Amino acid sequence: MFLWLTQEWNGQPRFLSFESPQSLIGLEGRGMMPRRTKHGNPLSFDEFLQAGTDGLLIDHNGKAVYYSQYVNPTFADFIKGINADGKYSPSDDYTKPLNVQAMGRDAPNTDFPIYGNAGALELKASWRVLAEGENPTNIFVMNAELNKLVNTPNGIQVSLSETYSARVALVGFHIGGIVKGHPEMIWATFEHNENAPDVPPNTKMDEPVSSKNYTFYTANTALKDCNINPAKDGLVLDEATQTFTPITQVCRRYPFGNAPNVNQGNTDNIQSLNESVQGSLGSSDLWVNYDEIGAIWFNKENNLSPGLSLSNNDLLTGSLSLSNSTIETFTQHASVMNNCFRCHNTEQEFPPKMSLDPLPATNLNISHAFQNIYFWSQEIDAIQAYLKNTGEKQ
Repeated sequence: MFLWLTQEWNGQPRFLSFESPQSLIGLEGRGMMPRRTKHGNPLSFDEFLQAGTDGLLIDHNGKAVYYSQYVNPTFADFIKGINADGKYSPSDDYTKPLNVQAMGRDAPNTDFPIYGNAGALELKASWRVLAEGENPTNIFVMNAELNKLVNTPNGIQVSLSETYSARVALVGFHIGGIVKGHPEMIWATFEHNENAPDVPPNTKMDEPVSSKNYTFYTANTALKDCNINPAKDGLVLDEATQTFTPITQVCRRYPFGNAPNVNQGNTDNIQSLNESVQGSLGSSDLWVNYDEIGAIWFNKENNLSPGLSLSNNDLLTGSLSLSNSTIETFTQHASVMNNCFRCHNTEQEFPPKMSLDPLPATNLNISHAFQNIYFWSQEIDAIQAYLKNTGEKQ
């Protein structure tokens, strides 16, 4: 799937042609996608906080790592077919804010669609901003329009009106996808192989992780100084240069999503898979420089149900401590968020603003893209009603 998503299509990796969750509800102009030639106005990256921690990953150039999200046509068409009554009808135009209250009441077991053996996908990519004159040849690089970050009385925030052009490199990639028998999605993650070192077994906190430099790690940095989350309050932003201090030192606490000497068979399988695929690609292929870190899914087929909390690993198999060093830098050792399903569940979700309707417990809640679309659409509806009532311009 990773190779198919990164395969060249119309002159760019295929996943760059996909829609963003924002675009499904008319927010494409503020979406988190790279510049695409088919649009009249360049789109920009505006997501810079890591999920769960609100942490900022700062690379060794002092730049924040940015994130973008995508959904494949199967996912997008399904969302567009959910009408205002919460029922799925692919012939309906998606013209009203998403409302799944009826679905939560009448059909909470509704799953994302699957055709044949594969179906809906949601993706997340992490991008490092290259320094001027930096021109790596072993990583995917493209031009992007980045939203500037600004200092405010409420901390560092994104500016939705100020952008700048830059070159960015793809350093991390999440894939969450439906396959036959697994409506919970198989969640897999990939990284560039020069991101960060793996922590060797029995490394003490005051001992260095590696004697080698990596993109996000300085040689001989101690384990205790890795993956430190200063959050927004501990960072200093120079708005003029868009650089931060301090930088982040990163290491992988659980190589291939497994603790040392635990689930070794899973680790062996992932390493064997990487060697096999990379051997088939050959050294001249750009994507040979990316490794699968691991994947996680349910150990039984068709076991997803509404209201399912995954606070333990009884239902799970694969890499049970899976994380991406560039997307979950600061949750690698947090027991409450140490794999995908600790956050991706089917429980009822309450809104960030109490004026919004909660999301009923449904199987679709496994997707954060779906959850965001549900709440965003209500906010848009509320804003439009306010503008209509006050006569203010949009």
